[in-house]
Amino acid sequence: MRKLSLITLIVMAITSCGGNFDCGRTFTHVNKAMTPFGEDGKAMIFSAEGEGQIENMYLCGDFDNWHHPGQCLLNVYCDGMLCVSGKIYELACLNMDYVDEKEYENVFLETPLFSKFGAHNSISLDFKIPYYKSCKVELVQPEPGVKDMIWTTVRANTRAGITCDGKKLPRGVYFKGIRMADQTVVSGDQFTMMETDRNSMVVGANLFLNSETECSMEACIRAFDTSTGNAEFLSSGLEDFFLGTYYFDSGQFLGYKCGQTCLKREEGRVQLSAYRQFPDNPLCFNHPVKITVRNGEQNEISSDSSMNDEIFMERGNAVIGAICYYYEW
Repeated sequence: MRKLSLITLIVMAITSCGGNFDCGRTFTHVNKAMTPFGEDGKAMIFSAEGEGQIENMYLCGDFDNWHHPGQCLLNVYCDGMLCVSGKIYELACLNMDYVDEKEYENVFLETPLFSKFGAHNSISLDFKIPYYKSCKVELVQPEPGVKDMIWTTVRANTRAGITCDGKKLPRGVYFKGIRMADQTVVSGDQFTMMETDRNSMVVGANLFLNSETECSMEACIRAFDTSTGNAEFLSSGLEDFFLGTYYFDSGQFLGYKCGQTCLKREEGRVQLSAYRQFPDNPLCFNHPVKITVRNGEQNEISSDSSMNDEIFMERGNAVIGAICYYYEW
């Protein structure tokens, strides 16, 4: 009787789940030791029709020529729209512009959005990317004609549904993560990290900085309501945004939610590749928003977010680039 009751409960549970909750079906596209790049240097590693959601992308390249796959441009198109675009390394906050490729062999990190555990460019991207009509993922070689082998695994689900911090986002939400091109920013000016005219929820940000002086470390990050021009401060300094203090006085750290994969301070110059993620407390905006980082800052900031030209510390130009990861609807 007890066995019969247990079997009955299991059947009821399975029936209930199947009848009231559609968890979708997982499917995976895999490349193993393949050279799928065409003469144009492009390779399609995932494509799907209908509704679904990418859950994870794993990317690894040729052992002897691992820098080529790592510097491939990865493009994700959802419903014909470019949603994610950046070099594989930069999507995981590994900026090859600042360091020799070998310096990243011993950088191992695990975060909610990306991970690296292999010495030779094994990158895991855990972006949850919904689509409603179609999706494709392509790699673009930095050197067309190079026939490097790749290992890729793209796992997806036939059901699209984004939940973040216990909140279910509305149907029709899109994930965005597009590399903002490097710009030379003079002291006092701002660099736009992201901008959208829709409601949005920011879950992470990568910042790439190459500065002539340390005045860039004073930078505050701001979020502007572009419909009103009002701004709010998101940090009390650049290193504070990434949860460091006094110009990262503790040195490099690779935390679960924040850290720097590159940190060099030599003779006043600063080279930095830093990440910050918000899996439990995303930045939410119900108005059009532009997020900026300023190169330098006045020593005291006013409550009305106004800016003056009194830059603290020695002035200097900075080359700045960024990727913000966010949902918009």
